[in-house]
Amino acid sequence: MKALISLFLIICLYLPSLIYAVEVCNIPSGCPIDASGICIGCIEIDEEDTEEYKLEKKIDEEKEKRESERFWKNVSLKLYGTHASQTFSFVGMNNSKIGRPYINEVTYSGLSIGARLKLKSKFSYSISSFRGNANTVKLNSDDASISSLSDNTFTTEMSGELLYTDATIDYTLVSNEYWMLFVGLGVINYEANLIYRDLTYGSFKYEIDEQNLFFNSGFNYQFIQSNSFLGLGFKVVADSTHKSNSTDKKITQYNSSYTSPMVKLRIITTSISFGMIF
Repeated sequence: MKALISLFLIICLYLPSLIYAVEVCNIPSGCPIDASGICIGCIEIDEEDTEEYKLEKKIDEEKEKRESERFWKNVSLKLYGTHASQTFSFVGMNNSKIGRPYINEVTYSGLSIGARLKLKSKFSYSISSFRGNANTVKLNSDDASISSLSDNTFTTEMSGELLYTDATIDYTLVSNEYWMLFVGLGVINYEANLIYRDLTYGSFKYEIDEQNLFFNSGFNYQFIQSNSFLGLGFKVVADSTHKSNSTDKKITQYNSSYTSPMVKLRIITTSISFGMIF
């Protein structure tokens, strides 16, 4: 039993040297080879100790270093704060004329924070989160016999909030050391609500919780010395449709859900940002 254990240990210790060891001749004139192919005067050394192995390892390390430097040179992270204004526009679906007063436009203003990661020279990825409040409400009527509603409004209550998070994939159209212009597509998840009362035209309200796609575009001017940038943004969310009179909505002044028209909602965002480049 002891003999078997000893033999096993010898094999375990000697086998790596057979696999990874190489024979090297240190005689300048060369070492003779006998009839059986054995080098007379050669010594065995580990492969990792040979000059060829060290040179190959150095070349591989330098190559990896250059590739790493090239990769990180094209990577940048932007963290920014944004002041944004969102306009919710309602119109009759399929060009339907709404003959009674209805909510035509609502603007929300607020702040957001975001980040943009650039991995390649042309593509970047962003994520942001916004919170704002209703700023203005505009009423309208498609009945030509009714005078402009904005001349007769008497607002007695107005409150509303908009929350959203979005993520985009953007493509850089043109760029240089100082500025870049990009376009892209994104996904947005937003929650919006409004309560509005007018002494002349009555009460309006809505609650909207949706996910949708949107078109994204922007322009950034970069301040090289301070590693900061100033950005302008423009987003258009894909149209969505809603029943104008329901449990959580009264966008038009129709008394019945059955007779109230469908409306189409479009959301447009303009923004200005300032942030740092890392």
